[in-house]
Amino acid sequence: MSLAVSRDELERGRADGRDAVFWTGQTLAEMESSARKPMAIAVEAIKSVLSTLKPTDRVSVLAFADKVHTVFSDRDWSALPTQCLMQMDLLRDQRLSVDIGTGTYLAEALNQAGDILAQNTLTGGINRLIVISDGIVQDIDATMASVAGVQDRGFSITTIGLGLDFDEEFLIRVADNSRGEYHHAPEVAEIVDCLSTEFANLKSTSVTDLYIAIRGLNKCMIQDIFMVRPAINLFDEIYTENDWVRARIGDVSSNDPSGILVQYIPSKVEEGFQLFAEAQLTWTNPGAPAHLSKGHHKITLAGDFTNNAVALAETNPAVVDLVDRFKVFKLEREAQRAQDKGDLATAKDKYGAATRQLNKLGETALAQDMQAQIFNLGNASADTTRVKRIKNTTRKLGVSSHTETTSPDEDVVQSAAGQAESL
Repeated sequence: MSLAVSRDELERGRADGRDAVFWTGQTLAEMESSARKPMAIAVEAIKSVLSTLKPTDRVSVLAFADKVHTVFSDRDWSALPTQCLMQMDLLRDQRLSVDIGTGTYLAEALNQAGDILAQNTLTGGINRLIVISDGIVQDIDATMASVAGVQDRGFSITTIGLGLDFDEEFLIRVADNSRGEYHHAPEVAEIVDCLSTEFANLKSTSVTDLYIAIRGLNKCMIQDIFMVRPAINLFDEIYTENDWVRARIGDVSSNDPSGILVQYIPSKVEEGFQLFAEAQLTWTNPGAPAHLSKGHHKITLAGDFTNNAVALAETNPAVVDLVDRFKVFKLEREAQRAQDKGDLATAKDKYGAATRQLNKLGETALAQDMQAQIFNLGNASADTTRVKRIKNTTRKLGVSSHTETTSPDEDVVQSAAGQAESL
């Protein structure tokens, strides 16, 4: 009885024509059921990572389902971190005003999180919004509008899909649109690894809000640019003006360098070394004084133009390897789109081509997954875990490439410039 009173779980009313006291708390079976919910166990994982942070770290936690609840703010964390961890216990036990693991309405949570970041942003600071979801987002259009608002403020959104019942396509879209990262945690324990990786990358961020602009020279034409590291994806927005092609890369970590591929059409010029492209990089230096916060670097790219058949047959193995891995990503995306349209024949062809390419690359585990996916297309009992693993692993193919990278370990300018010099 004393426990019920302390939890405010008693209410007065009438039953059978008499005054009565009702207990409104959870039964033991209900408590055990809520404890087994993926998001309830995920809260424990989040709490364990929060326990590694310091009161000087600025962190807020919002919970969202059919409504949004602020579990604690960054001011709460700096003043009473122990109390904040206790709030996480209440969230896990469903003792707060939001029932995690029920509805998934994300738009308002993103709006509030964006406001919190904007109000507490430090000049030159590194800011990140991390979304963990185990369900299907039910306000997609409103959420994408909120994602655009967060992106316009210069913040990235990292998404983590938990378990098997979430919409990975949507979480990937949210992360790619805002230049954040997407992670899949098939087991709840893996959330700790995902969050630890994310925090480590934040602490090692070399530059923020990195943009690249590139244009062809000597009548060479830039056709497209693609992200290949830290994850392969297509830029959601590419700006073009006066022959320039411009895209936002986002934040760059020395732990997880960024890399891009540029597709261009060479022109007919005189033999010998000729300029074929010019690239410009702009970024913000985290933690730098205001007058040093903005960085800018310009480079030109040259190539050896020739009619010699032997020379023309030469290739750069590192670049070819990355291109082949990017082809696998495109084939998987095309297979997914065909599958969504019910065109299983095309989906099988695309998965088959991707499987053959993966075997050539020595990526046998992913090749086996895709081969199994071909046999299960159209099967109502398809392996959901495998489908999500294919999408997550395919995006990371660029990281497993043998291409040499420029490590941003000397200074910020070299860090940013190195991304373009590796084109």
